[in-house]
Formats: sequence, structure tokens, C-alpha cells
Amino acid sequence: MRRIVVLGTGTGVGKTHVSVALGRAFRVHDPSLRVGLLKPIETGVEAGIAADATRLQRENSGFSAPEPHPLYGFSPPISPHLAARRAGRPIAVSRVAAWVEQWERAQSPRTTDVVVIETAGGVFTPLSDDATNLDLARALEPALWLLVAADALGVLHELSATLRALDAAGRRPDHVVLSAARGIDDSTGTNADELRRLGIVDPVAVFARDAEDASDAPDASDVGALVTALLG
Repeated sequence: MRRIVVLGTGTGVGKTHVSVALGRAFRVHDPSLRVGLLKPIETGVEAGIAADATRLQRENSGFSAPEPHPLYGFSPPISPHLAARRAGRPIAVSRVAAWVEQWERAQSPRTTDVVVIETAGGVFTPLSDDATNLDLARALEPALWLLVAADALGVLHELSATLRALDAAGRRPDHVVLSAARGIDDSTGTNADELRRLGIVDPVAVFARDAEDASDAPDASDVGALVTALLG
């Protein structure tokens, strides 16, 4: 079983967009793969419906997501640690890791081949007064870390700052991808080349705004290269 933790340079950069497209691309690459997509923590839950977690659950191949999903769901669209404090339900990183492990064990007699776990917010978004998504990603090791950044104006700074902070923390992401899910501006489509030219990072894939619909042919793009690298 392979765990992939999806992290972001910030909120709204396209983590769910990438997770869904990636799940579909895995199954196109190898139809026998069982792929699970989970979101343990979500804020902005409206009328009891966690939009991102529900969207991921629909993509799970052959089994249901764990209950409850998300494990921590909060109504206010604010930082998880603030939402948790207001609700009187503190987020425990250890509980999230145990929830993922319990779900993985429940997939027997056949294990899930790939589990994609999407975090809430950016890498350093606080989950509590003393834990961030970085701590959650570490608790989910061994795993591959996939860092998502927006294919949009500002990404040069956002990726530079995030990668330098991760370097200082002693753990870089295994792969970096860009996503145009936020919307298209004059920089969209040029950012990957500019990141390479400036020596900031070499994104392994760029997800177009319609990547989910196009994922039935991932080998026609660099998404296929990403799938191969993740399954390596």
C-alpha cells in the first residue's frame, strides 16, 4: 500500500482538484488498482455536507470512505485550529493517523493499493496550538508528499517561501505540481517553466483547469509521468 499526502502552499490552490484527477489517472494507468481518497479535516462544512470530503469519497474505487468522513468537520470556513476551538473539539494529529490506519486495515482481505490523503489548508496551517499540517504529514509517514501550488500569479513567491520553510524543517516534498483550479490569469501556463528557469523547483506535472475531465487520457500529459513516479 502506498500513501500519498497532498499538501498545499496555501488555501484554495487546487488540492482537491489534483486529488480527484490523480485518483482517476491512477485507475486509467492500471484499472486493477484500488485507490482511496480521504480528507480527514475540513472546514466550511455547510448543512452537514463536507464538499471536499464528499467529492473525494465519490472517487473511492470499490469501497466506502471511513465513517465519519471527514473525521473532523467544522462549519466556519476558517483555520482548522480556530474552528476546532470554537466547537470545543480539539484536533489530535495522533487520532487522525489512527483513523487512517484503521480504515486501511478494514480494507482486507485485499488492501488498498494507493491512499491519497488531502490536508486542509497549507503546509503550515495550524491544526491546534502546537501542530500543523506538517506534523500531520510526518505522523502519516512512510508516505510520499505531493505539494500543490496554484498555476497563477504569486506562485513564484509562494513556492519559494514554502520550500525554504520545509528545508528548514528537514523534509522537502517528494513531488511538486501546479494546478489551474483557482482560475486563469496572464501567468497561467508559464509558471512551470519560470520556476525551472529560476532554479526554484521543477514541477513534475501541471494540472489544467479541466484536468479532472481530461484524466481519462493522463499519458497524453505530464500527469502520466507523475503517476509513474508515484507508483515507482
